Amino acid sequence: MQHCEHSEVSRHKCLIYDGDPSEQLPVVVPLLMDGLQENWRCLYLGSPDAVQMVGAALASKGVDTTRETDRAALVLSSDRSHLIDGKFEPNAMVDGLCASIDQAVKDGFQGLCATGDMRWELGADENFDRLLEYEARLEKVFREKPLWGICQYHRNMVPAQAIRDALVSHQSAYIGDRLNRDNLFYVPPELLLEGSDRVAGSSHAEWMYSQILRVLDAERTRDDVLRDLERRVSERTAELAVANRHLQSFSYSVSHDLRAPLHAILGFGAALAEHAGDRLGAQGKGYLDEMIDSARRMGELIEGMLALGRVVETDMRRIPVDLTALAHEVARELRAVEPGRSVDLVVHAGLSAVGDPILLRAALSNLLGNAWKFTAHRAGARIEVGRQRHDNGTTAFFVGDNGAGFDMRYADKLFGAFQRLHGQDEFPGTGVGLATVDRIISRHGGRIWAESRLGEGATFFFTIPE
Repeated sequence: MQHCEHSEVSRHKCLIYDGDPSEQLPVVVPLLMDGLQENWRCLYLGSPDAVQMVGAALASKGVDTTRETDRAALVLSSDRSHLIDGKFEPNAMVDGLCASIDQAVKDGFQGLCATGDMRWELGADENFDRLLEYEARLEKVFREKPLWGICQYHRNMVPAQAIRDALVSHQSAYIGDRLNRDNLFYVPPELLLEGSDRVAGSSHAEWMYSQILRVLDAERTRDDVLRDLERRVSERTAELAVANRHLQSFSYSVSHDLRAPLHAILGFGAALAEHAGDRLGAQGKGYLDEMIDSARRMGELIEGMLALGRVVETDMRRIPVDLTALAHEVARELRAVEPGRSVDLVVHAGLSAVGDPILLRAALSNLLGNAWKFTAHRAGARIEVGRQRHDNGTTAFFVGDNGAGFDMRYADKLFGAFQRLHGQDEFPGTGVGLATVDRIISRHGGRIWAESRLGEGATFFFTIPE
């Protein structure tokens, strides 16, 4: 029974079931089959009807019961010769069981695997009065000899006190086909025998039984809920993956199909301006310039859409990232593009996070680029990158500026793709930058939000969980 020894707490277990005797089969049949497979002599003791039921169940699982019985590996018995005038003596019963174990070993078996219905084994109700004494002696045998067993109790067919004694004297208990491997109610039976305050009556047994059932039902319900949740998450994840692939394919297809005619518009527009611009007149030239600007803006939108798609598609890696160094790199790039700008750009020291360095650089580039853009009309422009602890205990990174700001009534539109709160003529852009940042932070398991006053600047906060 090596397989069972690795997975079970004790070789001495009990089974408690409520309804039809067939409820014992999901526990008893695997026990006997394992015993036969591991070359243990297997004994089932019960009423003639129960013996026939167990034999048929074994046969239905492919066990050759005739062969196993002939070689004395399987013993299906209704014998009650261990009872003397309907009575039993624990010593005599244990001595007889020890002899059976020794004989099984002598016959070449690993030991004895025994199970049976305690109502049949012990007989009359008064015999259960000495159950604890029997269990105490039996537990000693389990510790000293190669014995594996399950004592079976039908709740409606044995005295309630016997149920209680079974629960407190077995380390492992089956309730139906569910095994409570760590019986919190277990008390070594020899200790029970030493006490003088044994609880009598059925109330304690009923309470103990209901408590074990409550715990097991809660565990089963939890497991069922978790399995259902995992199934739904798996199905939804698969659906989203398919939808995402379709969306990416559509985006690339659309962008590719749009690029060719767009390049044609820009190319012919530029040629028209060069070769026929003088003949178009002021109004015509204005229309041409507007067309070329719109085509360029459309190209920027396409590039933004592709960039947004790449953020979702990119494989992530998580390593320590020096955000202070990244912010300084981005700042140098911004100053190189507009060397004439005077901006007080402050980056706090020691800013670090665990995440994807490429994605986090893209996030900082967009946030600092926005701050740089929206302070363009501000004398004494100031941008700050740092970390701040909020009243609720959350620590967040931030990029703040004293630029144009925005009306907080429209804050819910900030992170939507192609959403803009300022006119193109005032502050040009595609409305993709903040949507990109939002997706990057989300992929890191964090969140981003903003605080602002119109005309007084804006601060963007974001978290990156460790």
